[in-house]
Amino acid sequence: MDNPAYRPVYNATVAMTDVPESPSVSTRFRILVEIASRQPSVQQKDVARELGITVQAVSERIRELVAAGLVASRSRASYSVTPAGVDWLLRRARELQSYSDRVSHIVRDILVTAVVADRDLVEGQKVSLEMRAGVLHAREWRDGDPASGVAVAGAQAGADAGITTIEGVIPLAAAEVLIAAVPTIQDGGSRHADTVRLQRLVRESGFVAAMGVESLVALRLAGREPDCRWAAPSVVIEAASAGIRCLLVCNEAELRHVSDRFGEAGVQFSVIDVSLSRTG
Repeated sequence: MDNPAYRPVYNATVAMTDVPESPSVSTRFRILVEIASRQPSVQQKDVARELGITVQAVSERIRELVAAGLVASRSRASYSVTPAGVDWLLRRARELQSYSDRVSHIVRDILVTAVVADRDLVEGQKVSLEMRAGVLHAREWRDGDPASGVAVAGAQAGADAGITTIEGVIPLAAAEVLIAAVPTIQDGGSRHADTVRLQRLVRESGFVAAMGVESLVALRLAGREPDCRWAAPSVVIEAASAGIRCLLVCNEAELRHVSDRFGEAGVQFSVIDVSLSRTG
């Protein structure tokens, strides 16, 4: 019995019930197609060979079709599809086409990538793709560009746009991470951090993360609120892999842990000591 709790729900009007529900219905559809293409002279062995089933199975299905009024039989090898059979066949064909269209739409959605449009785009336009500041951008195509795609629909400059049929390689170079080590609270914390040097490092970085209270306060003293305060190593790894130059400020006690994380992730990094006690 059908259990409503497990019945799939679709946004589209065409659901799985719109395709043949059982092998017998599917075989009936295929046999009707074969009869329509061969009538009035229909050899059951030819139909069986075409469908990969036995002659007996074809014979049984034809008897069912005749009994249902979908096929007319004039002799053993003379069959034709009745008007009712044509109507049934066309309805099934439309249902199959609708379901096929829905599947194509779903697959198309899976294969569509979101980008920022640098210029106004029109549907079907070939575009060039490039990664900037960790965001994929689309602009007009030029010969020799390394990566291309096709706009799914029109979009205005600055809007998000769907791109499909992506080809080539999108240039993407991972950025090196700078780790600025500040003293722990036991060693003076932010009061012993070189905020002038920290300001310079901030200006050179596209993304700034703080790990711990000492780092947060040191950055604020340097005039910068961090972009990230939680799960900082993981966020910085993701940002650096997208080509963004990152600065991670942590206290000296966390330095070993952060270095190990970056090393495991294959991230290139440099450590800069911004303690006043060790800077000139």
